[in-house]
Amino acid sequence: MKIKSLLIGFVTGAVVAGAATLLSAPNSGKDLRIRLQTSKQNLSASIEELLTKIQDIKSEAIEAAQTSKDSLKLFVSDVQLLIEDWKRDIEPNKTELFKNIEEIEQSLKELEEVIPARSNKE
Repeated sequence: MKIKSLLIGFVTGAVVAGAATLLSAPNSGKDLRIRLQTSKQNLSASIEELLTKIQDIKSEAIEAAQTSKDSLKLFVSDVQLLIEDWKRDIEPNKTELFKNIEEIEQSLKELEEVIPARSNKE
């Protein structure tokens, strides 16, 4: 949308400026027609150049988007592999931690049983 507005503004400005310049200068009809033709050719060349640049920008944007998309897919794949490797690496430690937690819980239960028994004797 912005490119379209820019193009319309550029063309309108060029036409108005060209017409104002040509009509305000005192020239013969033949000179005026030659200047109009030259201005028209210059304007056409400018528009063609602008359209070419816009097309180049569009192509570069599409290429950049595709490259980003491919890079993102590769990044996500790498992260998934790293997470899977990390999970495999911590599995033995995780199992050992759960075992230690169960032992600690069992020790706490035994202590809870011993402590009330001692308090009752005193």
